Amino acid sequence: MRATIKDVAKLAGVAPSTVTRVIQNSSSISQKTKDKVRQAMEELKYHPNLNARSLVSSYTQVIGLVLPEDSDIFYQNPFFPQALRGISQAAADHNYAIQISTGKDEQQRMEAISQMVYGKRVDGLIFLYSMPNDPLVALATERNFPFIILGKATSPFISLVDNDNIQAAYEATTYFIDKGYKHIAFMAGNKELVVSQDRYEGYKEALRAHQLPLDEGMVKFSPGFLLKDSSYKVMKKLTKQPIDAIVTTDAMVAEGALSYLNEHQLTIPIITFDSVRPKINIEAYVDINALELGRESFNTLLQIINDSKDDRQICYRHVIPHTITKLQ
Repeated sequence: MRATIKDVAKLAGVAPSTVTRVIQNSSSISQKTKDKVRQAMEELKYHPNLNARSLVSSYTQVIGLVLPEDSDIFYQNPFFPQALRGISQAAADHNYAIQISTGKDEQQRMEAISQMVYGKRVDGLIFLYSMPNDPLVALATERNFPFIILGKATSPFISLVDNDNIQAAYEATTYFIDKGYKHIAFMAGNKELVVSQDRYEGYKEALRAHQLPLDEGMVKFSPGFLLKDSSYKVMKKLTKQPIDAIVTTDAMVAEGALSYLNEHQLTIPIITFDSVRPKINIEAYVDINALELGRESFNTLLQIINDSKDDRQICYRHVIPHTITKLQ
């Protein structure tokens, strides 16, 4: 026989109404009680009818993930699967499902987000990228809809989860400066992304701090999202001048650069940013801990959703630590 809320309540030693509030993830229930009830649900293999629940509570138990403009990067870049894994783990802990939103152009993406927001098809949104003056973020802001950015927000009133990318790039550049290198190139992906801008700023700050001149000719951004192909071509241009080392902002950028170097039997040390240990032969990488970024993004969004139920508006800003790991 299928278990009921009353069965769960009896096993957990609480009232059935408490079980209901745990399923709703009410902020009025302590974490200890939530854990006890969820353990009872697991033992009894009890699964709440989320569709029926959403009709009563007006909450869907679904969050929306908004992908970058070109969703191909989502499937190519190892950062996104790791971040999604972290989001999925945290969502499963709270009986939440995930709906992915994408589109081939801004109009399609706006339509998809509008359906989510106006139709209340999801309880909140996680933007898996950060762009200045993003109309999709503006829509969520204007509607006072729960959302968070996994990245840096330009507005001080938008909740986010991110690394300190300026500091991380500063340390990555300093890593090579401490080795005595003076001609350090910088390669990034899309210049419009806030993460690219922040890492470039960290690179420049490191040069200034160590009295090294900024040579704009050693700074290259790869247009579009075909980063491996673009960075291969960029590397060809960069090697026309003396280079001691290269700071890249993305594993795909690093892979394209390394492909050119290997093909032409050139050896230049590279440091990059990644969420897993890179399989390519580079000097070191900055571990941005994408798994924890994903987990914290969901948990923070859930707090924002709960705040909205209580008519509270709080801006959350969480910074996930990074580490530099030497590979050679």
